Amino acid sequence: MTISNLQNGHSNQNINEPAFSAIQKNKPTFHIWRIENFQLISIPKDSYGTFFKGDTYLIYHCTEIQKTLYQHIHIWIGSESSIDEQGVAAYKMVELDEFLGSAPVQHRECQSYESEKFLSYFKQKGGLKYQNGGVQSGFHHYEKNFEPRLFQVKGKRNIRLNELASIEWTSMNRNDSFLIDLSATVFVWNGKLSNKMEKLQALNKARMLRDERNGECNIVIVEDGEEKDLSKDELKLFESKFPLKEKLSKLRNDVSNQDDLKFEKDSYSYLKLYKCSDALDDGDGMVKIKIIEQKTGPLYKEDLNSDDSYIVDNGKHGIWVWIGKKSSQKERQEAMRNALGFLQAKGYNEKQQNAIKVTRVIDESEPFEFKALFNRWSELNESKGFGRTFSNNLIAKTLQTKFDASILHSNHQIAAESQMVDDGKGHKQIWFVSNFDIHQLEPSKYSEFHTGDCYIIHYKYKLENTEKHILYYWIGKKSTLDEQGTVALKVIELDNEICSGQAMQVRIVEGKEPIHFMSMFDGRIIIYKGGRASGFKNMNNSDDVQLAENYMLQIKSYGSSNIKAIQVDCNASNLNSNDVFIICHNLSVFYIWCGKSSTGDEREAAKSIVLSAKKEPEIIIESQERAEFWNILGGKTEYHKVKRSVNTNQATFTRLFEISNSSGRINVNEIYQFTQNDLNTNDVMLLDAWDNIFLWIGLNSNKTEKEESEKIAIEYLKSDPSQRPNDLPIYKIKQGFEPPIFTGYFGPWDFSYWTSKNDVDYNSIKQELQSKNQPQLFQLAIKEKSLNGIKTRDAIDFNKYPKYSYEQLIKPVDELPENVLSEAKEVHLTEEDFMKIFKISFQQFKEKPVWKQKELKRSVRLF
Repeated sequence: MTISNLQNGHSNQNINEPAFSAIQKNKPTFHIWRIENFQLISIPKDSYGTFFKGDTYLIYHCTEIQKTLYQHIHIWIGSESSIDEQGVAAYKMVELDEFLGSAPVQHRECQSYESEKFLSYFKQKGGLKYQNGGVQSGFHHYEKNFEPRLFQVKGKRNIRLNELASIEWTSMNRNDSFLIDLSATVFVWNGKLSNKMEKLQALNKARMLRDERNGECNIVIVEDGEEKDLSKDELKLFESKFPLKEKLSKLRNDVSNQDDLKFEKDSYSYLKLYKCSDALDDGDGMVKIKIIEQKTGPLYKEDLNSDDSYIVDNGKHGIWVWIGKKSSQKERQEAMRNALGFLQAKGYNEKQQNAIKVTRVIDESEPFEFKALFNRWSELNESKGFGRTFSNNLIAKTLQTKFDASILHSNHQIAAESQMVDDGKGHKQIWFVSNFDIHQLEPSKYSEFHTGDCYIIHYKYKLENTEKHILYYWIGKKSTLDEQGTVALKVIELDNEICSGQAMQVRIVEGKEPIHFMSMFDGRIIIYKGGRASGFKNMNNSDDVQLAENYMLQIKSYGSSNIKAIQVDCNASNLNSNDVFIICHNLSVFYIWCGKSSTGDEREAAKSIVLSAKKEPEIIIESQERAEFWNILGGKTEYHKVKRSVNTNQATFTRLFEISNSSGRINVNEIYQFTQNDLNTNDVMLLDAWDNIFLWIGLNSNKTEKEESEKIAIEYLKSDPSQRPNDLPIYKIKQGFEPPIFTGYFGPWDFSYWTSKNDVDYNSIKQELQSKNQPQLFQLAIKEKSLNGIKTRDAIDFNKYPKYSYEQLIKPVDELPENVLSEAKEVHLTEEDFMKIFKISFQQFKEKPVWKQKELKRSVRLF
């Protein structure tokens, strides 16, 4: 097979892209740029997660795990983006890669077919949001005039919110949930076949819209088939967009999606290795790349030669381009283009090409997902890591460089977009939520949080003598819905009161704290159990913020600047050989227990925490405990002693998958950087610890999943491209009965997590959301609907409006005839003039989505 490409390589010697000046090399960071007029333009941080279908984006994500940096570059391609924009994004990806020393992993993401890794970046934002329009159409996210919108809610864990082209029954189906945003009223319509998670996510999205509007928004939940149960005003407003008489004839019962894609090879075990030969030039200006099939799986690291480049074909599950460290710069630059040519040469159609993940990796900087395709992957200079082993290479650099804020002085936009706006030494003030209000936290408690509470942190710093503000709001895993709603509203109030509405607002969920948040507390925080009794559900409870006489903290290090001390039950079963623990006895005696596989950072952090309490700790090394120590913990018992990585001739990994057959077929999704909170009680979860397979059976998983869980695990092993033995031990574990050999893979483990946390009950959330509706907002919406009907896509009598010439209608607003509708000047054209100017009839124009109508009107100067 041969692939043709134009020769247009470039050198990294003259890369002078201004957008890259915002990047701090070898630092965890996250940047998104959009292609505008062939240039990279940084988008505001508060817009991360929103993508316009008509645009193409460049994304750089760098994170630190166990002092190792992981760098990923993505291009995201909207379904309506231009070929020119896609070409610019590909070119800029190469430039960014060279700017970063060619170490990052490169990914190609297409709208609706994004990788789980890419989706995981936007989990705290509530998932992805696709909006109509783009730069070329002039339809930006900050459009001031509100237009009604219809969104489709797709997904279970990583949600996609897709804005649809038209607001009508034909755009909807019974398989999904939908949001109808009418500004003062948001309808949530759930198809009969939509799944529980989509319904819950739709409610969450509706809540977020109301919070953004300071509570001035009604939420109405409509179940498929129960539309007539709406109140008179609700039904009138709903039928203004979705007449019930049209539902039966226009609503689709099902919808085709990416699961319907047909591939010649569908099995995950499908695996082939191809070698990319040297480029051949026949003198016609085209480069011919010869692709030669080497072998089918199983694959071994020894199959790869550092002098060459290879393509690893995993069928519909993705293709990987591996670049040997001795390959030419040209091969590095052309890798992604060759991969796309490979897909075309295999005969995939455009939809299939978009669905297949394309990733480029560099020799000695391979991500674990790539290594997991190989039956044997020996590491050079192995070093221990969390759940896997790592190569000692360019990408594995320790973050030791002191933060340099000088770059922020050259561009205010860079300062607003950068995660590390400064070194975290600015002024901070903290409040906690209690009884639907916020109260100041005493400074001595500033680095201490309770998992049952919500907090607001106001951070103030100076940039070029200008005062800047950030409002973080931290949500504890066990905080109530009332507290979460209160903290969201209070952040808006504080922004207006003390920051003049100029603060950057950052929503943080416990366990997902960004690097700058941690830097405010010198890279170390403590998370205690309990919290303040607050909200309707806790009215009869008392505060739980006082520490018991005996308590235990588990120290977790995610790098020297990200260390957390998390309270766990004070008993020996919670010890873990991989970590450090602080044990306090009678609030006066402190022990620091150091597991054999713990890190120096964790030990130093533990000492610092105890010394800050003006106590001198006793250091205890694992296996050297005295009887007195075990007595404090209630007696000696079994605990997790398995090392998180083992030096073998195979790189080992710990991976978590969610397995569900709720759609009638088995679906498997990987979860990155997992914790206990990621275990879904509605499904079976598979933990792959390489030498062992654990099946965790959620309490609410369906009968088929429970009965066939072992078959699922065996099928998983059979389909594993690395072709490991199928007879590995398989552990089936029921929710609530997890042994230490399982819980130790999840970091801090809370045995009361599912019994004590508030049940996510759909009906109670639905009732709570609708209880806050304001009747006058319905009346206002109906009134605005009747007054501004011309702005909607309702039936318009084109012939009833007075007609004027095109020349008269393009005059300035103050020179238009008195009876001309300035927001809909097109209705004043004659039929003949309309056809002449727009090249389509008014009826065809009216059937187009609002954003497309705007685009057409702009093009003929009638907007």
